[in-house]
Amino acid sequence: MRGARWSVLSAHARRVARADGADAARATVAAGLTWQTCTTLLHTPDPYAGAVAALLIVETTVVRTVSAAVRYGAGCLLGVLVAVPGALYARPGMAGLALVVLVSVLLARRGFLGHYGVHVPATALITFALVRGRHPGELVSHLAEIVLGIAFGLACSALLLPAVRVRTAERTLEELRVLVARDLDGLADAVARRERPRDVLGTGWEQELGTALERARTAVDAAHESVRWNVRPAARRRRWHLDHRVLRALTDVAGQLTATGRLLDAHPGAAGSCGPSFARPYTRLLRTTALCAYSCRGGRPHPALPAARQALARLGTAGTAGTAGPAGTAGTASGDPPAGGAEPDRLLRHLESALCCLSAPAPAPPARTHRVRNPLRTSLRR
Repeated sequence: MRGARWSVLSAHARRVARADGADAARATVAAGLTWQTCTTLLHTPDPYAGAVAALLIVETTVVRTVSAAVRYGAGCLLGVLVAVPGALYARPGMAGLALVVLVSVLLARRGFLGHYGVHVPATALITFALVRGRHPGELVSHLAEIVLGIAFGLACSALLLPAVRVRTAERTLEELRVLVARDLDGLADAVARRERPRDVLGTGWEQELGTALERARTAVDAAHESVRWNVRPAARRRRWHLDHRVLRALTDVAGQLTATGRLLDAHPGAAGSCGPSFARPYTRLLRTTALCAYSCRGGRPHPALPAARQALARLGTAGTAGTAGPAGTAGTASGDPPAGGAEPDRLLRHLESALCCLSAPAPAPPARTHRVRNPLRTSLRR
């Protein structure tokens, strides 16, 4: 077990190192191209501003790179807009500098630019110094370097094999399916043995399920983000493979599973209070639900779902008819002990909700619409 865990951790470390290496390579290429272009076109001997801009905006996905480029560019633009009036019209110079610093720092700390807000006062100070020193050519060259750095950063992030983080999402969804199926099967064992679920699954099974759900949400969001605006063919092929509806179905099933587990923890004999005529079919339905949850991979629902829902409806009807006597007294036709309270009805409602969540199919990718030529339409060419 320890060796398997170490192998999983080492594989994850290799994937992280490979992803970080690819991001570093894209940033390096972007900075190098910016440096060379600025040196050739702008005749700038040391274009550090452009290289820094290219390095700072390259992120792990195209969407994040675009967002970083917009915020970085907005920060630099705000710095210029704040510094130019202060440098031209504020007298004396120290008062103008104090005003520019105050306004730029206040704008940077508003938070709408994130950590890129630090470039508002930095650009404002550089702009103030160049405008006051009567160096408009250097200011234009500085801003041109930033524009070229942003452009090359965007191009390298979008064209140099941008990451498609789908396999991690697939792996986390598979782990979530296995965990949900295992917990449902554990609930079936608890019902059959008339034990509490925490005695069968362990005391931390709810926390483990919540951690798996949060990890799956993060991985699926990262996968969808990585395929947005991604030009790689792999991103276009896998765009519909992972859908939020699959994760939502598993999340709803996990919620019903947790509610059922808490009910059985509070009333261990709730399912067995109606006798074997309820406990045995309910146990089988739990195991069928576990199978359907494990098969929730998008597309059509499991073939056993319609039969399971019909069996659940018959079980609910039989339970209602058996627990209500002719004079309003509790009793069963087979002589089983009466049900204790409304716990069996609540168990059935939770199971019905879980089956309804699994019955909704995930959307299929939209089919390409081909233009059908009308055979009755006469051709214009002869």
